[in-house]
Amino acid sequence: MKIAATDFDGTLCPIGEPIPEENIRAIKAWQEAGNKFGIATGRGLSLIREAVEKYEDLKLDFLVCNNGAVSLDAQGNMMHCQPIFSEVLRGLFEMEVVQDERYSLLVFTAHEVYSIRPNPLIPIELIPPISVERALQLPDVVQISMKFTTPEEAQQVSEDIHAKYPSLGGNINRSYLDINYVESNKGWGLQKMLDSGDWKGKELLVIGDDKNDLPMIERFYGFTVATAKPFMQEAAAKVYDTVGAMLLDNM
Repeated sequence: MKIAATDFDGTLCPIGEPIPEENIRAIKAWQEAGNKFGIATGRGLSLIREAVEKYEDLKLDFLVCNNGAVSLDAQGNMMHCQPIFSEVLRGLFEMEVVQDERYSLLVFTAHEVYSIRPNPLIPIELIPPISVERALQLPDVVQISMKFTTPEEAQQVSEDIHAKYPSLGGNINRSYLDINYVESNKGWGLQKMLDSGDWKGKELLVIGDDKNDLPMIERFYGFTVATAKPFMQEAAAKVYDTVGAMLLDNM
């Protein structure tokens, strides 16, 4: 038995487009051969479930969400969860850049997502509003997400936040900055998922397309897709046209 994990946006499906049918077919063939398949995403649980539930033929054996801060098994049972310390979260909300009205500001718990300042690219019905004070009362905040103008701007803010709060780290995907507990990234989260279940020591194949996928690609000597930027293709063991092609090549 092998295990495969893919990034969602830009890897399993093109940005803003449906999952290609060839990927769905390959996933089904992969699982019918006795292997396991799941998604490792920067999205929170509610957002990734909303994205995949429309595909009746897509059955997931696990989910790693919020850049590795949360993982769930096929039945939806929590395998691990790494929240941000509440005192650090309060300090983060007091930072000038986090209070800047130009940038969206989303708060993710292990199960839900809320909006202090909405991201216009996400339907408003998926992200109910919340105040900072109410957000500070949530028991399991695992991620704070902001959208900047450029990846470089997101990188600088990530470094500024980490310098002030070393227990926080930044996972960057295009111009999005996801602020998580410093150890939380997709590679760490997938390892925690493996260690928490019955698959410890099993072969894990991973594939992604952007900077927040690098930790899992480097940790598990993983793959990327042909649409990824050169720095991703240089880091990957092999480049595939699609996730489906990767699965079929490694059966």
